[in-house]
Amino acid sequence: MGVLGKSSYGAIIFLGFGIVARPACACQCERFSTCNEVASTSLVFIGTVESIEPMFLNRWNDTSQSSLRSLNDAFVRAQQHPSADALAALKDAYLKTFPDISEDRKSKIQNARTASSVAALFYSNMGRGMRIRFRVQTLFKHQADDDDDSAKPATASKAGTDKDRKAGTDKDKKSGDDDDRKPVSAKKQAPPGRAAPTKEPEKPEEKDAEDFFEVWTPFGDCGVSFQTGETYLVFASDDEETSDSISTDSCTRTRRLSEAGDDLAYLYFYKQHPEESTRIDGYATTNPRYRLDFNPLHPERIQPLIRNVIIELKSSELKSSGLRSNDLRRFTETDQNGHFVFDGLPEGDYTLTAYDSDYPKGKELLPDPQPVHLQPKSCSLQILVLSKDAAPKEVPK
Repeated sequence: MGVLGKSSYGAIIFLGFGIVARPACACQCERFSTCNEVASTSLVFIGTVESIEPMFLNRWNDTSQSSLRSLNDAFVRAQQHPSADALAALKDAYLKTFPDISEDRKSKIQNARTASSVAALFYSNMGRGMRIRFRVQTLFKHQADDDDDSAKPATASKAGTDKDRKAGTDKDKKSGDDDDRKPVSAKKQAPPGRAAPTKEPEKPEEKDAEDFFEVWTPFGDCGVSFQTGETYLVFASDDEETSDSISTDSCTRTRRLSEAGDDLAYLYFYKQHPEESTRIDGYATTNPRYRLDFNPLHPERIQPLIRNVIIELKSSELKSSGLRSNDLRRFTETDQNGHFVFDGLPEGDYTLTAYDSDYPKGKELLPDPQPVHLQPKSCSLQILVLSKDAAPKEVPK
């Protein structure tokens, strides 16, 4: 009793409260592609972290050891020698250690009648995780503002649920399509997760800057290690267990904005040009039997994958676009992982052709152009099986 521990992910643990350090193990996840992530979550936005509560649970917490030890010691004294003074000292130590807790929780601490009640509130904080307050910079999708189901996941895989994504949970993810509306204003009733602005916006153009979201993330390896003042691309959904909140975790594509380059390319078209926001996500292989153990959530596991292949995309018939039938022709090259992407495509019929790296002098590597039909606002996973006599470079295993 009275000893403090520290887990591998940096969170201080109270042994006196009966909480021990957890083993260092990664959260078991199935991370979706960008397209499927957008389709399966109800909220996508760029936001800057304004506050984290309680900071005690945050990986980057710099709370002093002495403060935590004082709380632990106060709990032990209140348990071993129950008295009004000991309980008051425990409450005071708790509030000094966690000065950022909400007024509601502060009131519950002050009204607690026993040390065990204080401990129960501590457990409650640990169980729900951290509440992150974001200042919204850009809103890509908000299910509360748009219940349209027109967004479609990749054709070769399902958007799935949290049960597919993370072991031990079964939260169904909602799909939807953003209609490019702005976040709700201060005068409207805030939907789940939306925090009211701190003040009325003075000018119409300043409204977005005064909008906030409050998002929960778990404590431990499945939580996102947010930092105050840092800006993130956030994918979040309604929390089934607490219908009045939204949450994200490390199994989503939530990450620092600086690390979200590929996702931002797709989201740019999703928001700015929704009628031309379809993506082709593809891989090149020489294995005609890849389907025998194919996992659409992990196409990168196909063996072998071929790098430095030139991919040509041509339109044969376009819909909902000002382009004529054969106007669209684009090229890309498979990367070091045998992967290629085409973004900003309208609905229509296309063909994919592969050439070796000496294009236009090189030979075609597909027996015939591969036809592709794209639905509007969707994603299409395409696997190109190259000719056996092709000689591009294989991706190292």
